[in-house]
Amino acid sequence: MNIDDLTIKQARELAALFGGSQSAPPAISNGMTGKYVIVRCRDAGVHAGVLESYNGRECVLNESRRLWYWKAANGAFLSGVAVHGLSKESKVGDPIRVHLTENCEIIKCSDVAEKSIRGAKRYEP
Repeated sequence: MNIDDLTIKQARELAALFGGSQSAPPAISNGMTGKYVIVRCRDAGVHAGVLESYNGRECVLNESRRLWYWKAANGAFLSGVAVHGLSKESKVGDPIRVHLTENCEIIKCSDVAEKSIRGAKRYEP
């Protein structure tokens, strides 16, 4: 068999023999769709809202509030915000629906954190 004379069908058959695939990888189910989450993005900062959908490094949030400046009410780092909510010094935008790209992480919020973020005063520059 001359490799230069292979048909596309034969090339696909060979690829399948060596673990190649022509289909998309299986979807990941993180169990957070429909839950209140915090999303950190590479260029768009940090947002909190209800995760409507996601695909790879993109997601759509409903009732999303941008966390312009955030500080955990207790603990440290963004995971502290997801568990304990925001301190009074935090600055939060109005709720909107947003399509985010270049997501770095999606963190599920506790009930306490969700209540804190939803109830935070709107930041007015």
